[in-house]
Amino acid sequence: GLAFCTVGEIGKAIEVSEKWLAEEPDNRVPRHMLAACSGREVPARASDAYVENVFDTFAASFDSRLASLSYRAPALVADMVERSGIERVPKFDVLDAGCGTGLCGPLLIAYARRLVGVDLSANMLAQARERRVYHELVKRELTAYLGDYTEAWDVIVSADTLVYFGVLSDVVQAAPPALRRGGVVGFTVEGLAGTASGGGYQIKPHGRYSHTRGYLERVLPAAGLRPDIERAELRMEAGVPVAGLVLRATRVGESHV
Repeated sequence: GLAFCTVGEIGKAIEVSEKWLAEEPDNRVPRHMLAACSGREVPARASDAYVENVFDTFAASFDSRLASLSYRAPALVADMVERSGIERVPKFDVLDAGCGTGLCGPLLIAYARRLVGVDLSANMLAQARERRVYHELVKRELTAYLGDYTEAWDVIVSADTLVYFGVLSDVVQAAPPALRRGGVVGFTVEGLAGTASGGGYQIKPHGRYSHTRGYLERVLPAAGLRPDIERAELRMEAGVPVAGLVLRATRVGESHV
């Protein structure tokens, strides 16, 4: 099904997903891919089961695969932190939300007295553990994890994770209470030009969501965050740059740490 999506044979991809779902009606992977390819019954976000399955399978080859795609999201997030004016000294509590194999970790450790990574995939966390830069790694959905903390973090980053959320309001609203006064939130999303039926986001056949700038400019202030948004190329895909948005946000009325 993914192969058919890659070459633009969306009808065949839908057929594969429908047959798979008929055989395994409780399997979240074909259910998500059918929604992505057909545009029918699109969920507000990818289910935990879908994300966990995909990344547990992908973990061993994740780094090498993304290196071949000139993957830039971790570097873009790290650059955002640096340009926010935060001192490059290890005195901050830093959360890598959706840390994956830990590609952001080596770029963030210079700021961190404590660096914590949270992710749904046990296999991705095992890869992150091998980097030996995180003080703690937690297997948990990031919105729920953020909800357990009040003024606990100076920096919260999320590189290429919110692409598995269509509706961003819940996860974005969980960030300000977890952030200390003067703290910084930074993340990337895949960009979507113009408007979209769904209120500013759209699922793509590959199963990820793209978002319009206008949607982000509505959602972040509604959560009490003041956004600074820049355009960037996140990686290459089929030889074409993937357009993205890099966001830095602070709580309304505050500056950086």
